[in-house]
Amino acid sequence: MNFLIFSLASLLAFFGFDQKETPPTVAKTCAACDAFTGVEKLVCLADEFKATLSASQITTLQVARTLATAKKWSNLPVGMGGRPGLRFADLSATQLAAAKALIKEATGTPTSEGYDELVGLWAADQYLAVNGGGSGYGDGLYYIAFLGAPSLTGDWELMTGGHHVAVANNYSAGKLSGATPSFRGIEPFASFTQGGATYQPLVQERDSLAAMLAAFSTAELVTAKLSGNFGDLVLGPNKDWQFPATKSGIKASTLSAAKKSLVLAAIKTYVADMNDADAATIMALYTAGLDETYVSYAGNTNLLNQGDYVRIDGPRVWIEYSTQNGIILSPKHPHSVWRDHQSDYGGLGNPAVGTAAANQFSGKFQLFPNPAQSVSNVEIELEKSALVSINLFDTTGKKVSTAQKFNMTAGNHTLSLEVQNLPKGVFNCVLEVKNGDGSSSFATRQLTKI
Repeated sequence: MNFLIFSLASLLAFFGFDQKETPPTVAKTCAACDAFTGVEKLVCLADEFKATLSASQITTLQVARTLATAKKWSNLPVGMGGRPGLRFADLSATQLAAAKALIKEATGTPTSEGYDELVGLWAADQYLAVNGGGSGYGDGLYYIAFLGAPSLTGDWELMTGGHHVAVANNYSAGKLSGATPSFRGIEPFASFTQGGATYQPLVQERDSLAAMLAAFSTAELVTAKLSGNFGDLVLGPNKDWQFPATKSGIKASTLSAAKKSLVLAAIKTYVADMNDADAATIMALYTAGLDETYVSYAGNTNLLNQGDYVRIDGPRVWIEYSTQNGIILSPKHPHSVWRDHQSDYGGLGNPAVGTAAANQFSGKFQLFPNPAQSVSNVEIELEKSALVSINLFDTTGKKVSTAQKFNMTAGNHTLSLEVQNLPKGVFNCVLEVKNGDGSSSFATRQLTKI
């Protein structure tokens, strides 16, 4: 059955044309940006940062947004794997303050999450530098890059990372289009003191995941147990879009309400690394898909020994936590990653929708209401006439319905997308725009059916 239905009015519209670290110079440098919020403020802060740089530095900072470049993140020290962009150690105090002001705005504000967590991870690498790691470690060996030009109309990524850190915030048409891959790891894992402050980032991730597993009954643990051993993450660096075809473990729909809450609490420790408003939106999306989410583990449930491993795998969310042997220090330390089945890299390279080599559509493309129960309106703005089609995919990448193709004029168009016959869940609404010169562009928006 075709679930994508356009109203007569829509067709006429087509053809009738219608706090541990506060950089001292931030307040002065970025005061003008405080008048803005959301992505508009991010773009302002990005421009403020660029204003502190030389032309050659901007050339290094701002590079093309391609999957090949976006994939250049790693858990390894920078000497074992290069990153795009500018290195913290090569920036002046004013430049570094502006860079960190931007990163802080893009990340969450809860204690020990978001920016607070990043400050702790930077401090951990400095701790390694002075406790056996040497010059291959340190808080200056982190990078910041723009993949594409920061704007409210186009597609771009704020990329920052280094040893044990990867942030890949993607934005499209003034909105967050992807917050993953998001990698965090730390050595030492135990509490440590560096520069007069005490840190223990990632302990809340370990504690929440262990609490989730501890609540499972013996029978539930048997169902959740994975076969085999897991020495590291399944979807770590260079494992993009390689999600297992079959989910493993125990399905959250079989758990009690209290145990489901513990699953969500564990997920939140990852999502809270995002800007607070974006984190709330993402948590609502993951909560809607909770009953179709699976939890699995290997090794011990306390997640303290080498080989202990846990995974949360939903229609969208993917989280892994793996306990590793120490490298510089002898105690164990974690690697952890948050990915998204649909919006890693803002959807760049997603094989489910075939956008690996496609240009990103930069015009208006909105769904409202979203979540939707019966009808969601699709609003599109074109700069020039084009052949337009909209396809709807489920979370496995299967096309569930296809709209007819329409020749649309330049301007604003609205159509009705009737979804009452779809099951509850999350779907990918993919826009394809073919121009008269033969070029094509794509954009993806997630639609939640309630």
